[in-house]
Amino acid sequence: MTGSPAALRRRAGWLIASIACAASHAQAFTVNISSGSRSLYMVVGNGNITARYDQGGTPGNNATINTVSTSVSAANLGGGPVAMTTNSSTTNSLYDNFVFCSVPAEVYVAGFFRGPGNAGSASLTVTAPANLVSGSNTLPFNTISWQSGGIGDVTPTIPSGSFVGGASQTLLAVPANTWFESCLAFRYANNSMPAAGTYTGRATYTMTAP
Repeated sequence: MTGSPAALRRRAGWLIASIACAASHAQAFTVNISSGSRSLYMVVGNGNITARYDQGGTPGNNATINTVSTSVSAANLGGGPVAMTTNSSTTNSLYDNFVFCSVPAEVYVAGFFRGPGNAGSASLTVTAPANLVSGSNTLPFNTISWQSGGIGDVTPTIPSGSFVGGASQTLLAVPANTWFESCLAFRYANNSMPAAGTYTGRATYTMTAP
C-alpha cells in the first residue's frame, strides 16, 4: 500500500502470506533527495505515482494488498525451504524506472522520509501475528523468511531476515531526505509436517517519524 506524503503521519502497508500444504541477489538502493516539508512515503508491492520520482512524480494512495504464497505437496512436506511467489507486478523502481525487481519472485518495497533539515530518521517496521492459521491449525509465522535483493546493486538496504511473529521488528532506519528501496524474496522453511490446509496471515509494514 502506498500513501501520499503527509507530515508526521504513520504510513502502513500490508502483505498477505499464504501456504498451502497437502496431507501426509541480495541487494538494494538508497539515494539522497531534496529537503522540504516533513513527509513520509512507503510502498509494499504495487504502488501509485504519477511519474518517476526523480523527474517530479507525485506519490499517491494505492489500497492494494499484495500476497506471497506457495504450495507444498504431500511428498515434499518437511523437505526444506520452498520459494514463495507474489501477485505484485512491480518490477521497475518508482524512483528512476530502472528494472529492479524480478516478479513473481520478489516484492518491491520502497519509500522516503523528507524533512526541512538532515536531523532525525524514520523507522521502518513490520508486525506479524504469531501464527498463520488454517481453521483450527496453525503454522509459526517465523517459518517465513526473506532475502533482500535488487538488480544491479551490491549491498542490501533492508537486511535479509525472518518474521519474528507476534511482535514488531525494526527493519531499517531511514535518514532524513533519503529514498530507499529493496526487492524481497520470501520463502517458507518447510521444516515440519502440518495438517493439510491453506494457512494465511497478514504482515503489516509501517514507517514512522518522530
